[in-house]
Amino acid sequence: MKYTRFFKKCDNFSICSELGDSDCIVAEHTNERKTLYQIVVCGSGKVARPFESEFKVLDSSDNNFINLKEYLHDHTVFHSTEPFLIYGFNTLSKDVDWDGRLVTESFTGDDMSWLICFDGSPVVNGKVLQRLDYAKLEQKLYDIEINDGLIGIFTKK
Repeated sequence: MKYTRFFKKCDNFSICSELGDSDCIVAEHTNERKTLYQIVVCGSGKVARPFESEFKVLDSSDNNFINLKEYLHDHTVFHSTEPFLIYGFNTLSKDVDWDGRLVTESFTGDDMSWLICFDGSPVVNGKVLQRLDYAKLEQKLYDIEINDGLIGIFTKK
């Protein structure tokens, strides 16, 4: 079973991604665990602390935007049940918190938030976005045509 990890440091946050086969085991050390949200583009699996019976299901068809703040500062293990592509939205400092959500319609932005495209070709204010395009928002209307896209908004608290 193979998987690949990618990491992109942005202005005030970072994005990680993991792409892999079914039946992969991915472990993450507490020093690296700064993921607040995971966005599942395809596939499924479970994430948990090692040796605990409690886990969270990650699934692209049902539960594709998962708040994982409870695992901050912890070792984690992910076990895939299907081939997968998962993104993580990460804080740069474990002392800085963010709110996150998926966007499905037009909205008014604020200057504390960032928009990130995780999949598809959504159109925002007339511009077609590609995977991992991101922008700091302003206080203005953002006209969204979601199409086949997956877009998140993250607001620094």
